[in-house]
Amino acid sequence: MSDNSQDFIIAVMAKDRPGIIAAITQTVFELGGNVTELSQTVMGGYFTLILRATLPAERKESVIKQHLEEDWPDLALAACVRRYSPERLFEPELDTAAYFLTIQGEDRPGLIALITRYLAERQINIEDLYTRTEGDAITLILQIHPQNRQSAEHLRADLQNFGERQGIAIHLLHRDILRATSEVGAIRRMVRQGGCLS
Repeated sequence: MSDNSQDFIIAVMAKDRPGIIAAITQTVFELGGNVTELSQTVMGGYFTLILRATLPAERKESVIKQHLEEDWPDLALAACVRRYSPERLFEPELDTAAYFLTIQGEDRPGLIALITRYLAERQINIEDLYTRTEGDAITLILQIHPQNRQSAEHLRADLQNFGERQGIAIHLLHRDILRATSEVGAIRRMVRQGGCLS
C-alpha cells in the first residue's frame, strides 16, 4: 500500500439476487480501488458481504457509501464504510494454533450467547462462525484462536465439562484436520453425520 492509498472495510447488505458482488466490486474499481479480502453469505434471503479494499487515501467514507447505494438503485444496497486501522485489540501468541470448535445439540434461545460468552470469558477469540438450525437441532462451527498455548491445552477438558452440563456435543479440532479435509464443507458434513473426532 502506497502513501497515497488507504485500506477501507466495507460492509453491504441487500435482498439477495444475482449481480450484487459484480456491482460492488465494479464500484470499488471505478473509485480507483482494489479488493484484497472478501467474505459473503446469504441468510434468510438477505445477502451480506464484508470486504477490505485499497483505495486512494483522499476518498471519503461518505463518498464510497454514496456510490455503492446510489449507483445501483435497483439493488437497494445498504452500505457501511470505515477506514481500516491496523491496531488490533487481540493478538494471540505466535505459537498458538487456530482450532475449530463444532457444537451440536437441541436449539434453544440464548444458546449462541451462552457459548460465545463462555469463550470470551476465557479470552478465546472467535475468527469465524457458521451456524445452522434444522428443526429442533442446531449445529455450530467456530474457528477460534486461544490467547496462548496454555489456554489451548486446558480448553478441551473444560469444553467437555461445559458440554455435559449444557446437554450439547462439543468437539475441538486442530486446524490441521481442516487442512487434511481441504474444505470447510467436509467438516460440516462430518458434524452432521456424527463422525467428528475430538
